[in-house]
Amino acid sequence: MKSLFTFLKKLNTNSLVAGSAVFISACALFISVQEVRIMRDQQKASMYPYLTVDWRYNQNGFGIVLKNSGNGLAKITSYKVFNDTIYFREWLDALKTYMPNAKNVSYGLISTEGNIRDQMIPPGESKSLIFVEWTDETRELEKRVRDLKVTISYSSLLNEHWIVKEGLPRQIDKPQPFVIEQEFGF
Repeated sequence: MKSLFTFLKKLNTNSLVAGSAVFISACALFISVQEVRIMRDQQKASMYPYLTVDWRYNQNGFGIVLKNSGNGLAKITSYKVFNDTIYFREWLDALKTYMPNAKNVSYGLISTEGNIRDQMIPPGESKSLIFVEWTDETRELEKRVRDLKVTISYSSLLNEHWIVKEGLPRQIDKPQPFVIEQEFGF
């Protein structure tokens, strides 16, 4: 203990103050770098879209809705509607496949957003991919189309990519390849 006091007595106070200042400056720099990293993560998080695809029902009919529940814009890069064997090009083809003998299933009963590829979906916005009005035939059709699958690929403004399968998004490393034979609306 005595040697510590003798060391401190011999130590120049200017050197002690300078060393303390360097140490405190290094700590402040480390904290600043951490704050910048946290702020960048927060900025990125404020630009993330979060798209979901869900079936909707009401007293007028049923349909499929795409919703952006995130904080950022979503750019649709791929839009596929299919079942286990067929990729569909338009909604009427899909509905006629499930009910080939339907006489009154036509565009008069269907409302749709059309081709949403390359569209930007703002936060909080919903797009009705298809809505079918209730009739006796469409009530039967609704039971049959439940296995219809919709896959949406999208990206954020930061060029990060997701794919919505089975209703929920999953982040992917790169955009899905564009296969024209599988794309809806072509």
